[in-house]
Amino acid sequence: MKNIANFLSKSIIFKHKTQNEINNILSSIKYIIKSYDKGDLIFSVEQPAEYIGIILEGCIEVQKNLASGKIVTILYKKEGDLFGEGSVFSKTNTYPCNIFSKTKSKILIINKENMLYLLNSDTYLLSNFLTSLSNRVLLLNLKTELLSYSSIQQKIAFSLLYLMDEYRHNNVIQLPYSKKRWSEHLNVSRPSLFRELKILCNQKIIDIENRKIVILSEDALINILHN
Repeated sequence: MKNIANFLSKSIIFKHKTQNEINNILSSIKYIIKSYDKGDLIFSVEQPAEYIGIILEGCIEVQKNLASGKIVTILYKKEGDLFGEGSVFSKTNTYPCNIFSKTKSKILIINKENMLYLLNSDTYLLSNFLTSLSNRVLLLNLKTELLSYSSIQQKIAFSLLYLMDEYRHNNVIQLPYSKKRWSEHLNVSRPSLFRELKILCNQKIIDIENRKIVILSEDALINILHN
C-alpha cells in the first residue's frame, strides 16, 4: 500500500506528526496491513487479544452477542480510528466482541509489544493513545446511557442531542451514517425509527431531508428525555 503515512496522518494516535515523522516511526516497528471485504471477521470474541488495529480505509463494526441470542451493534469506527486497544491492555486477554469489516477496508495491525515500544519512545504518541482510549470509554458510557432509555423517542432525542455536539452546523445535523445503521445503533427496528421520526417532524421538533436533520426545538428534545 503506497504512502501509508498519508492515511495514518488521519489517526488520532499520529496527531501533529508529519508524514516523514510517521514513516520514521513505522520503520522502527513490525506491522502488517490486511485487506478485508464487507462482512469479513477481523477479530473474534474470545480470541486472544494480541493485536491493535488502525483503520486506513473503510469502516468497522463492533458487535456484542447477548445471552438472549440477540446481537447488538456497540459502535462503528471509521478511517483513522483505533480498535482492540482496550482489550490488548486489559487483564482479560481476550476480545469481548466480534469486530467485522462494515465495508471494504484496509487495516494496519500492530502487536502489543510493538505498540508498547512506540508509546514508551514518544510521549506525544502516548498522550494521543490515552486520548483515544478515553474517548472509547466515553462512547461506551454514552451507549450504556442510550440503552437505559425505554422509549424510542427518548433514544432518538438522546442520539440527536449527542450528534448536535459532534456534527452540528448551526441547527443542522449531517447524519454520519444511513438511517438503517442509525436504527441498529439505537437497537430499534427501521420501521419504528421512521414512524417516530415522522411524529417528531409533525410536532415541528425536527425536519428531515435525507441525512440532513434540522433541529427546530432543542428544548423539546431535552423534555422528551425527562418524560
